[in-house]
Amino acid sequence: MRKCLIILAAVVALTALCISLFSQEYAVSGVQNGDVNMDGQICMDDSMQIIYHLWRDGRDLSCPDAADVDRSGTVDVNDVIGSLRYIFFGDYIPDCPIECNSGY
Repeated sequence: MRKCLIILAAVVALTALCISLFSQEYAVSGVQNGDVNMDGQICMDDSMQIIYHLWRDGRDLSCPDAADVDRSGTVDVNDVIGSLRYIFFGDYIPDCPIECNSGY
């Protein structure tokens, strides 16, 4: 009986440890590269904002540095393609620090 209690206590302790380690949200400081609208995820909205910025109405980007998906130094069609390839095919987007104005 004592052996079962020790095993049960060990299982409960390991379960509690796993829950505390893996249930935390790991927040990335700043903005992720490709997250143009700064909502915490890279999705179609981000690609659409770049498209509208480039070809529709020239609207300002919330974070122009995040819109430079390929880190070439300019926001262009390659950034749209890179963002869409990330969404649909899981292609790599460089993970690097992004600088955005806090006023947005």
